[in-house]
Amino acid sequence: MLPALAVALVALILALVGLSRDPAPSLVVRDNASGEEVRDQETPSYRYWVVTESLNIGDSLDEEALAVVSSPAPIPNVLTADEKVVGKELRQYARPGELLSRNHLEPGGTLPSTLPSGFRAVAVGVDDVVMAGGLLQPGDLVDVAVSFRKSERDNPAAMVLLRSLQVLAVKGAMAAASSDQDREAQRRNNTVVLAVPKEKVPTLLLASEEGTLRLAVVASQDKAADDSDEENKAKPVYYKDLFPAARAPAPRATPGQKVEVYEGSESRSTYVR
Repeated sequence: MLPALAVALVALILALVGLSRDPAPSLVVRDNASGEEVRDQETPSYRYWVVTESLNIGDSLDEEALAVVSSPAPIPNVLTADEKVVGKELRQYARPGELLSRNHLEPGGTLPSTLPSGFRAVAVGVDDVVMAGGLLQPGDLVDVAVSFRKSERDNPAAMVLLRSLQVLAVKGAMAAASSDQDREAQRRNNTVVLAVPKEKVPTLLLASEEGTLRLAVVASQDKAADDSDEENKAKPVYYKDLFPAARAPAPRATPGQKVEVYEGSESRSTYVR
């Protein structure tokens, strides 16, 4: 009896020693198709800098104002914890809990990075009618239509001025509002920012000053349409062209030259051919 207890005690001690030396076991999953055991791989971890206190433009980053957070998935446009940022000067305001991005350390905001090469960001004044009933969203493509009260024929005209422009921001926001404060700020900003080819900026400016603009949302199926054909060229439509010219009435024949005849205190009119 005693030797059996001694053997059991030694086996227990060896098991405890083995567990203390062995790292945490990984999850083992059995493949139902092959019946083989497949050892699950550890989930990769991504580490990023996060700001722990409010920092203003011009403040230098120090270790007390920074912390490192991990994410199971990569996060675009933010700085990893491997990059050296301590001692660098902020170029944008940073809030507590905000992930540190290159935009915080580089001059300018996020708008320049969203612009294609050769384009300029231009804001136009809008209301709910101009911006497609208030349904316009950043990322939409729009045609810019304009109407003029007077034109070269001295009558109202309208035309599609620019086609397939990208909407960069709506009411001062490049994304949907996430708080009541942001929504309140958007209500006070009646503008839409468009990505306009740099050579077309004066054209849009003149049209917005002299005419009335409308933004027409481009259908998803038409986003890849070719704008080089004749149908898509800017052709004005005149008000008079909307109605066929009516036949002018034939002039009435005149009875002759009118003559006034006076007879004493009375007078009468007659016509002489």
